[in-house]
Amino acid sequence: MTIATPPLPTAPVPALLPLALLEAVRGLDRPAPDALDEYHDELSAKRLGLSRTVSLEIERLERLGARGRVTAGELAALLRLVARRHDAALVFSEAGRRAARLAARHLSWGTRASLAVLPRPLRSRLGFSVAARLAARVLGLDLRRDGSAAHADPLSGRVPPESGSACTFYGSAVAELLRLLTDFDGAMVHVECRSRGDAACHWRSARLHS
Repeated sequence: MTIATPPLPTAPVPALLPLALLEAVRGLDRPAPDALDEYHDELSAKRLGLSRTVSLEIERLERLGARGRVTAGELAALLRLVARRHDAALVFSEAGRRAARLAARHLSWGTRASLAVLPRPLRSRLGFSVAARLAARVLGLDLRRDGSAAHADPLSGRVPPESGSACTFYGSAVAELLRLLTDFDGAMVHVECRSRGDAACHWRSARLHS
């Protein structure tokens, strides 16, 4: 199968994106709690998420902090690496949720307080606005509301580096932002994708609450 390679962003990207990806890989590669101890060393040698390299990379990205940045090429290489896994879609879905939670963790106290006390309609509007800002700053996506649905498209010049199923990472992250900050309980559907031959990627949600 041939996978289309879209233009890559040239500006640095938030370190929390590769951090979320590596944390998801480590979490999914970790043996089940009832796994036999004698197999742990063998699993560590075979599973990327249990390797010393991944552990060191996670520590490095954690040290960069909430405002840390990495090169776009570093993120693109990691997306391509994960895309080759048999469970790539699962990794990308989990990593997207992690990325959204990491991004939302650093909201200001005032924003958190407002979202906690405002009536539902006002909370929903404010939450969507906050989600849109985070989507632009962290994911490089233009998140907007059109009628009863949410739409997300790559910002000009900041096209996410897709590698087949890697688009699941971005869709999952946007959906989790909306779940965290609004009353949204659905998913973002990837209705257009560059890797399928479309001109650009486009995600669309199910119905949003007012």
